[in-house]
Amino acid sequence: MSLDGCEIFTNSSGSHHELRKLNHRLNLIQTSTLYGGGVYLYANQQGCDGDRLYYDGSAIIVLNGQLLAQGSQFALTDVVPPPDRC
Repeated sequence: MSLDGCEIFTNSSGSHHELRKLNHRLNLIQTSTLYGGGVYLYANQQGCDGDRLYYDGSAIIVLNGQLLAQGSQFALTDVVPPPDRC
């Protein structure tokens, strides 16, 4: 999509929680925007499906490989920029 000129990528995801999966997600998003450019808005579902899957939330905003904001896993707080970005 970046080769076609897309600059803003949105991903409203339903990715279930696994141990250390957040590190993998963040690495994929940062790497793809570092090389392809653009803004990546990732919003993961939060809660459980009533059975065995749990969705951890953790919304992420990345610009050209740099993490701008990240929501907490398993929390209902809003996503805000880190203090050094205010």
